[in-house]
Amino acid sequence: MFDFNFGPGQLVVIELQEDDMQTQISPAELNDCLPALNRFALHLTKNSDRASDLVQDSVERALRKAHLFDGSNLRSWLFTICRRVFLNQIRSEKVRGVAVELDDAPQSRLATAQTQEQTMHYNDVVEAFEHLPLNDKVILSLIVIEGMKYEEAAEMLDIPVGTVRSRLSRARSRLLSMVGEENSKAEGTKAAAVM
Repeated sequence: MFDFNFGPGQLVVIELQEDDMQTQISPAELNDCLPALNRFALHLTKNSDRASDLVQDSVERALRKAHLFDGSNLRSWLFTICRRVFLNQIRSEKVRGVAVELDDAPQSRLATAQTQEQTMHYNDVVEAFEHLPLNDKVILSLIVIEGMKYEEAAEMLDIPVGTVRSRLSRARSRLLSMVGEENSKAEGTKAAAVM
């Protein structure tokens, strides 16, 4: 049994049989990758409980499939597994449907608007990010949030580096235009209120 801490007060416990542990992955290496993997899962799911489940499923799959790991970049391999597990979960949820509880609703929809401009801008960016297509979210999460190099992201996504650069450029442009539209709507509302 492996115990891995990956966040404040959170613990992943994986139980494996001895025959499942034909591994080249050391617990220390895996433990070092868990905070970034948890952040990536949180960006994909937008829910801390689902992110924890996704991380646990990803780590379990990684340990079961450790014999397939080439030993070059554990973090990239774990991110790839996490993304694929997440996509599989989305596909299965589309088939069976998902019930959303009030607690799982986006906080930006439930909370009252903040008075500080910086907080409002942050909320606009987060909301715009949530409306981006999945490919844009993934590429922005990997490059901008996780700080991966273009080459690492290209290897993880199994696409050329040039494609990573063009996807990142398009994702940034989309996000910028979405945030700009939200800001112009807000300014239009302010102008109408003044008149």
